[in-house]
Amino acid sequence: MNGSDSSEPCGSHYTPWSLIAQAGFVVVILFLDLFGNLLVCVAIYRYRRLRSVTNYLIGSLAVSDLLVACLSMPFRIYHTLHLMCWDLGLSVCKFWIFVDALCSGASICNLSLIAIDRYLVLSCPFSYREKMRKPRGFIAILAVWLYAFVIASLSLTEPWSPDGFNASFPACAKMDKYYYAFAITMSFFLPLVVLIIAYSMVFKVARKQACLVRRANDSQGHLEYRTETSVVSSFRETQTRENTRKKRRRRKSIVRELKATKTLSIVIGTFIACWAPFFIIMFIVQFCHDCVYNSWLTKEAQMTIGTVFVYVLPLLNSAANPIIYSKFNADFRLAFKDILMSMFRLHRI
Repeated sequence: MNGSDSSEPCGSHYTPWSLIAQAGFVVVILFLDLFGNLLVCVAIYRYRRLRSVTNYLIGSLAVSDLLVACLSMPFRIYHTLHLMCWDLGLSVCKFWIFVDALCSGASICNLSLIAIDRYLVLSCPFSYREKMRKPRGFIAILAVWLYAFVIASLSLTEPWSPDGFNASFPACAKMDKYYYAFAITMSFFLPLVVLIIAYSMVFKVARKQACLVRRANDSQGHLEYRTETSVVSSFRETQTRENTRKKRRRRKSIVRELKATKTLSIVIGTFIACWAPFFIIMFIVQFCHDCVYNSWLTKEAQMTIGTVFVYVLPLLNSAANPIIYSKFNADFRLAFKDILMSMFRLHRI
């Protein structure tokens, strides 16, 4: 989803040094994206304890970020180093817009699926384990990618407005407000509504579960110190200890899921912070072009807004998730350390 102002020559507002700095930034993010998200995929593939439905959803999210690094960022670097002018033709332009639409749509749809998964795990954990088997998880992931693919494929059809692809400008931009209105609504705002509703329910259940854990911790151990002499009392004590062990396992499971929910909340919050300004600006540009390009904002302010909210933050998000996992998820952190240590040992040999 690339766009530009078609009223002035491309690159006219950028100095060579600013373009070099932007290209350098994309190169750094590209390597961080590749390294971090490959690490996530390898960890899920290699370590059995990470092979859960939730982590497969995280792996699907990592794949969408990897596709950004492999298929979108190289064009971004080329475009930047060529003074924001496009000379690779209409077909490559269409492919770039398609990849951007596919990856951004798949990312937020994966996050919506993760939010629904979190709610099911916390609200009905026993039935979740029985019903949400890995094959069903894979079907859900496939459905997400198919949905994103269909929305992105519409960018390859004939334009819905007379403007069409502005490849002769030369800039790579599909100047079709009807397509963007539909695509942004279906691939961002609709999944965002699902995500917000699901996570509001998640937080409600999480607060309830946290209260139960605190109560259990407060009353823990009272019955364990009770001593009885009768056979009946001994039997009851044995039953009580067995129930206590089950409650402990249940409590540990709840605590583990609450921690996972906290980590994924940070992932979702980061995604919204990075991508919401981009989609809002894109929507405004399509229906109120003068609100951005001929407004009271100075050219410097327009460049700053465009660079930060349209250029920097969406790319930064692609490399952010592995950092969040390593910081807040102990299982991923241990897996990352083990993989890196193995790589280091092989390198020394």
